[in-house]
Amino acid sequence: MTIDEKLMTDILNREQQALADLYDRYHRILWNIARQADSDPSVCEQLVAQVFRAVWNEPENFMQNRKLLTQLIDCCRSHSAEITIKKCS
Repeated sequence: MTIDEKLMTDILNREQQALADLYDRYHRILWNIARQADSDPSVCEQLVAQVFRAVWNEPENFMQNRKLLTQLIDCCRSHSAEITIKKCS
């Protein structure tokens, strides 16, 4: 079992430390992805928080046969697209 698989299994079992460990592992990468969409630090924080909220609320969606990092990046980009659309409206 990989580290990511272990973390996601622990998150599925509602272990908050696993979410904190996952955050420590990937938040910088996700911050950089968010920054590509919007340079406002508060928006970047919001995007990263939304990704980890999604992981906590629906961990089964992140336990597919794809690399976890790829799924996290896709989630971040999806949320950033939503924010961009809201800003333009």
